[in-house]
Amino acid sequence: MKHFLSICVIALSAFLSSAQTVIDNFTVGPFIVDYKGKGNINYRLRENTDLYEYFGLAKDTTIVTAVPTNPVTNAFAISGYVGANRFAAKEIGLEGVWKHALKSSLFFNAGLSLTVDYADFGSHGVHRGMLEIGVPLQIELGRLDRSTASLYGILGISPAVYTTLKATKWNGSTRVDDVSKTGFIVAPRLEFGGNIPVGSTIMRLGVYGVYKINCTAGDYNVYTIGGAGRMFLGAKIGVVL
Repeated sequence: MKHFLSICVIALSAFLSSAQTVIDNFTVGPFIVDYKGKGNINYRLRENTDLYEYFGLAKDTTIVTAVPTNPVTNAFAISGYVGANRFAAKEIGLEGVWKHALKSSLFFNAGLSLTVDYADFGSHGVHRGMLEIGVPLQIELGRLDRSTASLYGILGISPAVYTTLKATKWNGSTRVDDVSKTGFIVAPRLEFGGNIPVGSTIMRLGVYGVYKINCTAGDYNVYTIGGAGRMFLGAKIGVVL
């Protein structure tokens, strides 16, 4: 009998102790939260609540978490590039442009470029060495963001002044030295590539094609000497600061 009475007393004490615990209820959106104290909560969906109806969602709605962005509106880009053509002529150069956003994914670029164009056809006695100083003018299509990678495309034209460092050609069986040392070219350019954020800068990798039109050639065009060619395909690497 004593054991039975002891068990009843313990059970009654536990019941009274739990009955003294204060539980606060809060309604948070479509949920009911039971708050029992710091760090001690329970929550449940309110009765007869449909989350699709509550948030006004269709059954096939996909909820996407927004990715932080840091779009570029104005920036300076510097790049290096190398190119060649099927006649073994080569070019190497540097380009710096200021980029201004016309719209969210449309930029106007303008700057300065320095290019060395070299061809050597030793077996034919043909040599060409050119120094070109140009002003790239470009329209760029593509998102430019310091937080996310993206693709880009560029259509541009680069007026340039050239200086002939060395050029020779064959006239029949006689080699004739170039007498026109300077001139003016216009070079349409097409470029494609990608932007890769690296810290606060953006690394840029791309490929390009350019065609050089000599506007002051006269009867002698140093850009076609010995069939050295005017079209170049190449690769480009740079950073957007």
